[in-house]
Amino acid sequence: MIIKIEIDVKPEELRRFLGLPDVGALQEDMVDYLRLKIGSGIEHFDPAQFLKENIETGSKAWKRLMSMANSFTTEEPEQPAPKKRSTTRKSTGRSGTRTRKTSKS
Repeated sequence: MIIKIEIDVKPEELRRFLGLPDVGALQEDMVDYLRLKIGSGIEHFDPAQFLKENIETGSKAWKRLMSMANSFTTEEPEQPAPKKRSTTRKSTGRSGTRTRKTSKS
């Protein structure tokens, strides 16, 4: 038996139904605050200094990442996977004894 229920509800209605708080006003306050902070920060923003700092930091991070990658590759060589062994099994059927070759991993 398959039962399928489809509910068409708006996010605000679902939050209210589940008893979650209404954070719409808080979200608007946070967006306004961030806009104010970003707007005031633009007055003192120096694109050349920003680029210089990020390039230096980015190159240092890249060098650290590459040294970590090199340390992983220079430790111990990977061990080869074990070879598959071939075994001989005997099975009996109605017509007598038979031998067959199987492969084990």
